[in-house]
Amino acid sequence: MFIVRKIVPIAVLSYVLNLAWEMSQAFLFAPHFSGAVDFIFIHVVVAFTDVMLTLLILFPEFFLFDRIFRKGDEWKRIVLTASLGFLIAVGIERYALSTGMWAYGSFMPIIPLLGVGLTPVLQMTVLPGVIIRIQKGASSWIRVVRNIDAVKQRKETTTIFDARL
Repeated sequence: MFIVRKIVPIAVLSYVLNLAWEMSQAFLFAPHFSGAVDFIFIHVVVAFTDVMLTLLILFPEFFLFDRIFRKGDEWKRIVLTASLGFLIAVGIERYALSTGMWAYGSFMPIIPLLGVGLTPVLQMTVLPGVIIRIQKGASSWIRVVRNIDAVKQRKETTTIFDARL
């Protein structure tokens, strides 16, 4: 149940946001596609990989942070999630560049001392936190709607019961 209620919505939201991010930063990389269909196919596939990375980055959020932090420590959760995303992104970028998996174009801003692109690192640093905030906001909104529905049902049940007397 946890997977369906928590992981699946986050994975879907992660896919949509990462696909948009990947497609928007494509011009910052060395040419890696030929034509519109190839452009779409490559980024659709890469976005699935990004979902797996996002879930890895969010693993502590799912299983550890509720046990470690109090409700008022939200900023600590954000900083730790962003830090983990940053470290993973820098590691992946360094590996991919050194093995020739991809290359940057001339427009890619490079992080000094690290020698990796800014936008891919920002993607894994910022998006996981944004995804969690959106998901938590949506969950709160859904709870409010369910509570409103429950109150309406109680009123209808009471009205029907009262009418029979």
